Amino acid sequence: MKQRLKRTSFTPFVLEEDVRIEGLSHDGRGIARHRGKTLFVDGALPDETVRVQVLEDKRCFMNARVSAVVDASAERCEPLCRHFKQCGGCSLQYNTHDAQLKNKQSIVIDQLQRFAKVSPESIDEPLRSAPFGYRHRSRLSMRWKKGLLLMGFREKGSNAICQISECPVLAEPLQKMPALLRTYLPTLKSREAISHAELFQLSDSCGVLLRHIRPLSETDRASLRVFAETHQLFIFLQSNADRIERLYPEDSSEFSMHYTLPSEQLVMHFRPQDFTQVNWQVNQAMVDQAMVDQAMVDQAIQWLQPTKTDRVLDLFCGIGNFSLALARHGATVVGVEGSQRSVDQAKVNAKANDIENAEFYCADLSVAFDHQLWAKEPYDIVLLDPPRAGADFMIDHLVGLLPERLLYISCNPATLARDAGSLSGHGYRLQRLSVMDMFPQTAHVESMALFVR
Repeated sequence: MKQRLKRTSFTPFVLEEDVRIEGLSHDGRGIARHRGKTLFVDGALPDETVRVQVLEDKRCFMNARVSAVVDASAERCEPLCRHFKQCGGCSLQYNTHDAQLKNKQSIVIDQLQRFAKVSPESIDEPLRSAPFGYRHRSRLSMRWKKGLLLMGFREKGSNAICQISECPVLAEPLQKMPALLRTYLPTLKSREAISHAELFQLSDSCGVLLRHIRPLSETDRASLRVFAETHQLFIFLQSNADRIERLYPEDSSEFSMHYTLPSEQLVMHFRPQDFTQVNWQVNQAMVDQAMVDQAMVDQAIQWLQPTKTDRVLDLFCGIGNFSLALARHGATVVGVEGSQRSVDQAKVNAKANDIENAEFYCADLSVAFDHQLWAKEPYDIVLLDPPRAGADFMIDHLVGLLPERLLYISCNPATLARDAGSLSGHGYRLQRLSVMDMFPQTAHVESMALFVR
């Protein structure tokens, strides 16, 4: 029977007939076929029958969302968060945690096979996280309306702010912060100068960074110090020019901003502008030999088995997250990062942990770097943790270094597949693969892949 579409100038049109979901796209949307086109359906799961609203009708595909679930998957569940329907943060809460991991693993393997014609020789169990309460860092958007504060996360498909009263993915020490800030910030005289707040958990306290578009009054600064002392918080101010000032505590000896990797006996000091993983549980499992849920052991160390004779090149090393753990196992490590600030902090962390077999350099890794002295050295291992764009631009040079092992940390299945194809063409095989549960309840997919020559 011919399908008819209803359309108005104000609302998406609705398919009168139901569609069957065949699989998932790389970003977690359901995939169906309609009128010879691929239909990407937000909110749908494999093997479900759903009725949809079409949001975009392109030449070769359509974008849609579920308007009703006709025949639900056994893997569908009720979202835990009361803000799920409005908030754009955790889009997969309707999918059970186990199913999320299974589906993410399928997405990575499908991308590798479809676009790179590469299959892993071994697939390890995913590095699991707690499904909620995992996020140790988060940014809250703010908007002021006649002195009233709207604070939360962006709504789905919108720049509007979803006013939150709770966020189940925040780590427990951060759970109280949204309500605390919502009560306190309106008491400031220059309150409307504050545009957002970033929350971060420390080993023994919490921190808050407040971005302001114009200077705060001395009265407000004094009030913030009292607020921070009362609740034992770090308070940082960030100006419109990105200058960061620590308002409290003024004496750094009072608190230490750090996270720990216990089994490696590493303390990682950081500043609010430094990149740190938001999920400490999975980060620890990635980096060191601690157990996660008493089942998962360290992958980076276990897979690479670094020895005192190994030379390791760690690209996009940040503040030394992987570098120092590898150095602790005796390898000679060279870490390279594009941010001089992060390189300086990595050196601070090496010194703080009495590690002398790790060196750090600042270099723009988005352009040719073969003229750098560190790039002319031989390496046994390369560890690669690139941004979402991947590392296609540097593959040719990396394989020229002829490392025996290349460990690739990926935050994008599509660019991992592309780069895996390039590495395969240079004689590397994908020996091991594991999905990492870094962002439960979201469509973000992180994975670790070991290539050997």
